Amino acid sequence: MSTDTAVRTAVVFVHGLLERRPMDIFDDFAKTVLPRRDGHWEYYPQPVEITDSYEARRYTVPSARTDIYEYDWSFLMTGPRYAGFIAALARLFLRRPSNVPDQLFGIWRAAWLVLIVPLTALVGVLVVGGWYLQSGVAGWIIGLVTSVVVLSIALAVLRMAPRALLRSFLTTGFVNAARYFDLLAPESHVVRRAIRGGLVDLLYTLQQGRYARIVLVGHGLGGCIAYDALTALWAETHELRAVPAERPEGLGSLRGLEAAADRLTAEPDSAGALDEFQAAQFDLWQDVRGQGNPWRITDFVTVGTPMALADFFVGRPPILGGLSRGDGRRHDLFDKLTREGVVVRCPPRSEALPVDAAGVGPASFGFDGVLGAQSPFAVTRWTNIWFPVRRGSMRGDWFGGLLRPLFGPGVREIAVSGNLPERLRPGVPQIKYFKYPDRDAEGDVAFHLREVLALEDLSGLDVSVNAPEPDPATVERVVYRSWQRSM
Repeated sequence: MSTDTAVRTAVVFVHGLLERRPMDIFDDFAKTVLPRRDGHWEYYPQPVEITDSYEARRYTVPSARTDIYEYDWSFLMTGPRYAGFIAALARLFLRRPSNVPDQLFGIWRAAWLVLIVPLTALVGVLVVGGWYLQSGVAGWIIGLVTSVVVLSIALAVLRMAPRALLRSFLTTGFVNAARYFDLLAPESHVVRRAIRGGLVDLLYTLQQGRYARIVLVGHGLGGCIAYDALTALWAETHELRAVPAERPEGLGSLRGLEAAADRLTAEPDSAGALDEFQAAQFDLWQDVRGQGNPWRITDFVTVGTPMALADFFVGRPPILGGLSRGDGRRHDLFDKLTREGVVVRCPPRSEALPVDAAGVGPASFGFDGVLGAQSPFAVTRWTNIWFPVRRGSMRGDWFGGLLRPLFGPGVREIAVSGNLPERLRPGVPQIKYFKYPDRDAEGDVAFHLREVLALEDLSGLDVSVNAPEPDPATVERVVYRSWQRSM
């Protein structure tokens, strides 16, 4: 393998918006992660020969030895448009104020005011009209006319408001998330399988190619899709290797990662502990590649993802559960999914803990020189970027937010402080993350993405190039692609 291909990077971008023109978000994303040179961005369109999808796109960046891929899933999102929407909306809005997530509290309060104020005014007018019924013909006429006018306006608003709200781009992300995670409609199961399978196939093929490193970026709902595909691919390939697990060096950095994970669990707010943990992740990734495992995904980046509300979408607490004084039920349900392996955390939950064991326990991510099926984030660093929302405000991204409370302290959280005033416009920031690539001052989205992706930093990747190819026979299993599984 030549030196040029040895250090080549693949960036896989998973968009988060269903209603959009082709290539718009992908083009904006490419400009946001790449610096401008001599007045323009140096990236060039190239065909995608590695997948049977005609919707896939690729840009090549010669100066950074990088290829940027877009995974387009929109054509696979079939079935009822509002599947699961009403139940998800009820879970979020039928709640005590203290049980409403910070990023949604402003819109939650506004929605209830929009509903309650007209209804209160209508009731008041009807009461006044009823009083006029007892005071003569003139008052009766005034009361009747006023009541009819107000009632007509109220019915028109109640009829038009839900339709306008559902069709608004402000709610598109929420509608798509509810639709993707709907567990009751059979069509949703088919949709999720097709969407995840396509991305798993793309990542699997990229790992067999010339790339030394792969970075997976998910925007909005694309973060959920990317997370599902990443964990599914790891479960399929984590045991693959080309050398005996008993070799003397083995996974030499595993113990260091476990120690760093224990420290991070004990000191979740320590920036030093997080830096140490992510450095240990990269060291262990190098060891895993040295064993011959094909895993090349070094970084997972989520941007404005509704995974911050995963305990609602995935945990699916009782619809009226938020009306109770405590809201622990939804956290218990999400923790149960973690113990059952449906959700994986960063740092991973100890592979030595049984399903019914509470807590996290001392870190233990591998057995006999092989990492466990629940430990993709033992070797993949996770960064989350979002426009923050102050509790009670409507300015910022309503669907993005902190992931650490749900997915663990190993997630590096970046609340964007730049990109003013765009990020302060109510609701709009969800579609504005990649709209200002020229703004790359410290604190802007472009600045953070370029720093995290580090496309021009090629150091430390040589070990991934010389790693032997994985041999499925060493673990007595064969990995089948989704098209093979369906035969």
